Amino acid sequence: MSSSVLSDRLARVTGLAWLVATCFALVTLAWPSPARAETWGQYLVVVDDSGSMNSSDPDRIVMLASLALAASLSDADQIMIVGLNELADGGVNGPRFVSPRELLAERDGGEGERALAGAAFDQMAVHQGGTPCRQALDRAAELLEAVAAAGAPQTLLMLTDGACSGAIEPAQSWLARLQSHADQRFRFALLSKKQTSGRVDPALVAYATATGWTTDPNISFDSRSLLQAFAEVLSFSRGLRYDGGGRVGLDRSFAGAREVRVLAVSTEGQAPISLAFTDASMGSREDPLTGGPTYKHGDYGWSLRVARSGAHELPFSVRSPDAGVEVLVIPSYGALRVEAVVGPCTAGPGPGDDGRPPLPWTREQAVRSGQPACAWARLVGDRGETIHPNHSFAFELEVCEDAACERSSAMQPDQDGTHNAQLGVMPEGRSERWFRAHGGSLASPVTARRGIQAVAFGITSVARTDQPDQPIDGLELGVLPQALPSVVTLELSGSFPDGGEAEVRCEIAGDTGQANLLAGELPCLRCVPKPTTVGLQDPFTVQVEVAASSFCPLVSDALGQLPVALDLVVEATGAAEKVGERRVPIRASLRHALIEAQAAEVTGGESASATLRFPGPVNAAVELELVARDEDLPEGLALALDQSELRLTGEPGSEAEVSISLTATDCCAAGSYAYSLLVHDRAGGPALDIPLTVTVAKPSFWVCPGKIILKWTLVAFGLGFSIWLIRGFTSPAKFAETAVLARSESHEALSKLTEGDEDWRLVRSLDTTKRGFYTPATVHLGGPKAALPSLRELPADARIEARGHGNATLVVEAEGIEIFKESSGWQPVPTGELPIGSSIVLRRDDTYLMFRR
Repeated sequence: MSSSVLSDRLARVTGLAWLVATCFALVTLAWPSPARAETWGQYLVVVDDSGSMNSSDPDRIVMLASLALAASLSDADQIMIVGLNELADGGVNGPRFVSPRELLAERDGGEGERALAGAAFDQMAVHQGGTPCRQALDRAAELLEAVAAAGAPQTLLMLTDGACSGAIEPAQSWLARLQSHADQRFRFALLSKKQTSGRVDPALVAYATATGWTTDPNISFDSRSLLQAFAEVLSFSRGLRYDGGGRVGLDRSFAGAREVRVLAVSTEGQAPISLAFTDASMGSREDPLTGGPTYKHGDYGWSLRVARSGAHELPFSVRSPDAGVEVLVIPSYGALRVEAVVGPCTAGPGPGDDGRPPLPWTREQAVRSGQPACAWARLVGDRGETIHPNHSFAFELEVCEDAACERSSAMQPDQDGTHNAQLGVMPEGRSERWFRAHGGSLASPVTARRGIQAVAFGITSVARTDQPDQPIDGLELGVLPQALPSVVTLELSGSFPDGGEAEVRCEIAGDTGQANLLAGELPCLRCVPKPTTVGLQDPFTVQVEVAASSFCPLVSDALGQLPVALDLVVEATGAAEKVGERRVPIRASLRHALIEAQAAEVTGGESASATLRFPGPVNAAVELELVARDEDLPEGLALALDQSELRLTGEPGSEAEVSISLTATDCCAAGSYAYSLLVHDRAGGPALDIPLTVTVAKPSFWVCPGKIILKWTLVAFGLGFSIWLIRGFTSPAKFAETAVLARSESHEALSKLTEGDEDWRLVRSLDTTKRGFYTPATVHLGGPKAALPSLRELPADARIEARGHGNATLVVEAEGIEIFKESSGWQPVPTGELPIGSSIVLRRDDTYLMFRR
């Protein structure tokens, strides 16, 4: 290889690496306004994938820069790389924002070579189609708005090598569609290939300038220009400038960084890439920097590696022993903020003892009027550690008397990275100061405002009695309710007139709509100071007891969790009025499970059970009650709680449950009926009203009305059967008490029989003649049922049956029976029935019978 070619390649590598370094180090610096912790930035990179890009970017340097960007972002960042035509043609169904660890698998894994292969990478390399900007921007707005609720800063980078096809929507109307733009969390960056003639579409430029983009969008599509442009984009999106901190030879510890990544780039396709680490304690010795695979694209001949590290106590540097590889160290600080405090200048005699208050500097302190005051400030990131301007990146701190910093004073840096300044004598009353970190790598200032209370008399510090040397700004009680009340004893110090007194009370701070938390007969939160009147002396103590009720409808109805801001107010009265008022914030969070409407169901004619759930107390005995809310409840519906009293324990926000039994009669009216489950804490406090809907399902026909029809049918049948049965025993006729049956072997002998003779028998004395079930009293004249034993040998074809009113009838079923009449003598009796007068004389074979009724 010739020396000129080698020099050219080295120049390309060096330029590429420097610009990538600028790009990625800026990514990790914070947005000026606060961002949510879930994500620090959402990047939508729209790359022109038209056919003309084949000649504009044949080596896919844009792809290398995009992947290097993803590799160097933190896990909390989100990125989406999409082609312009892919976006415009509807090829993207929804947001595809992913964490960098999803785009580059195992990026924090072990060393070794990984091929950049797969559908996602193939799609990034495809160039075809036109430049439909309007359709792509419409879809981009939908994607950004779909994820705007995350509250993260959003940046759209649009990179194209030519003019758009057709007119696009005006910038202001398009930006009005984005919530992040309304919240000042949106940036639009535009990069376009430098043309030999013509300019970038002014309407498209207006998109970028409307969000503060001032860089010339016309760039050359070579590695140096593209990566320089990406560095400007990321600097613009984070409000910072890269200061060269990752340069080899410029060792730094990156104090205050939450994460440090080391990026190595090779346009020659070195794989795997080696990295070596050294710091001041190691001298000239180097140790391998482990972790992080090398990603290589076989078609385009470049590779990259990112190794994860962290902030160090000593300055360090990283290099690669491989030829043609440039190494960059990329710190991530997250959201930057200024912490500052103003307090009395109470420098001690020892070196470095400047009387500064303990960290963190987030609480206000009072100073004495007429005495000098001092200010302290520092710049911190996510970790809350001081960012040292010499060890991390350069900046300056100043204290200002107005928000615009038109009247400002420089603050002096200390060895630990903090800054301090003397403010002089503070006049009595309240005033404010602004602290601004600016210059150096901070493209946009980071500002904090602090109030100062200068008093002749007043409360200057508040501390817990168990930690009197650690002043506090307020009390953090965590999540309530708890099993026991939170009782805190505070010690308050200051300067007070003789004999002064103050009143102590608790107030709701902030949202006045929450005032019922402490008001009314059944408050959800109890804050009781003791005593309510204190004598002002240095120091004096106040005890405050804070407790939440077991139940709070205000929270359970719709919120589930409610941040509560209370103030413990100490207000001087009477002659001590000059002491003023001191408020000690008390912060807590009420957590109760949400009230959810309960439901139970029972089918007519059946019984059922259900489990009802309700917000449970942390530790309490509760009473449960079911109350009907509908006036027209069916009579056949009955509800009963399995337990009306429970002892419950659990964590804040937990749920409890109770079983309920339901019974519905056969024809209970089907429908839904409203009830309430009332939950009372036996110790007092608000009660919960849990809506309960009881549904009675319609039973089958065989339950209602089938069962009713069957019941009444059985009743009617039973009644009829009873009547039939009773009539069967009581209705059959019986013979008169004087009825007589006589027997003889001759007619002459029969006529001579009289009462008392052996063959003269009263019919009622004969068992076989008794009436039966639906059978009248009968005198059988033959057969086994014959009235007299002497007749049993005769056929059972004749009998005498009783009839109503003492009457009787002769029933003959066969010939052979004769009747004697005075007028005609013996005559055969025809078959059938023959009514009997007062008496009858019969002859059957050799037996003569006389029956008299």
